[in-house]
Amino acid sequence: MKKFLATTLICLTAMGSTFAEDTIVFKNGDVLTGTILKQDSEHVYFKSGAFGSVSLDTRNISEIKIDTPELGEVAIPAEAITTQEPEAVVAPQVARTAPTPPLQAEPKDKKQWAGQSGLAIALRESNTLRRSGDNLIESDEEYESYRIYGNVNWTGEKNNLRWNWTYRNSRSDLRKIDDFLNLTQNYQHDFTPKYYLSAKTIYERDFRRGIESEYLQTAEIGVKWFHRAKFQLSTSAGGGYHTYDRIQDKYSDAQGKFVVDQSLRWQMINSLTLFQKYSHLGNLDKYHFIFTSGLENKLIRDVFLRLEYRLDRDTEVNYADKGYYDKALLTSILYNF
Repeated sequence: MKKFLATTLICLTAMGSTFAEDTIVFKNGDVLTGTILKQDSEHVYFKSGAFGSVSLDTRNISEIKIDTPELGEVAIPAEAITTQEPEAVVAPQVARTAPTPPLQAEPKDKKQWAGQSGLAIALRESNTLRRSGDNLIESDEEYESYRIYGNVNWTGEKNNLRWNWTYRNSRSDLRKIDDFLNLTQNYQHDFTPKYYLSAKTIYERDFRRGIESEYLQTAEIGVKWFHRAKFQLSTSAGGGYHTYDRIQDKYSDAQGKFVVDQSLRWQMINSLTLFQKYSHLGNLDKYHFIFTSGLENKLIRDVFLRLEYRLDRDTEVNYADKGYYDKALLTSILYNF
């Protein structure tokens, strides 16, 4: 496969016109445009208007893009050229005007719409309110719940929109144990490859937290510390407007809050990915945080098995002077589309 991609890289270079520009994308995010002079198993010899002729180590390169009239911009992974023999080189000054060889590659697919849907079973431990006659009392419980969830994602050149939804429910023979609904819209705009602006809108109903309706609007500035194909780490911070209505005594509250979000995703091997997220709303005294971590294992083409640990804690929702907590171990089947 790598030899096939290496051959494709040479063919695509030969297909361009004399004025075509090639692009080198480095693993640290830097981009260099110019013309590929030749390449071997360890180096790409490149000429740019800014630096002249330079020798680039393929180990530092993430991607090579060839701009051709026939196919437009075509991306080739840098590792594809590492299988070339040292004496195999390409001279674009001659090759670019040579007859077009047979095509062996297609342009990179820029998919704008994507999504996921899943079904989960959770083993939970949390505290909640229980009604005893005319009184509400706090109780610790262990129970099972079932969750359906999904998202739809749109990606543009510098903008991203994502809509998420989650619903879970659980009942015993006598009463409702759990009833939860979350609807979220995330917007992200990339100022640069590293820095971005994000805005999040959330509506939520949570029976166990005693929340009849909850609304949160945030605005955050974020940093992508690592943004590679197999490893991503980002953090963001900002402020938000938070309001909610309580089931008990119809209590409501509305105020500004401090917001912090952190996300990590690491594809350890082709079929196994580690993920972790942390979201914090409020200060060090009155806060609501959600921590999740787990593994996704690819079963077949677009179907994944997901194992996830989730910790949810809210000190503003007090049951007998004790903040709400929920610990859950979720097992789910996830479908990507």
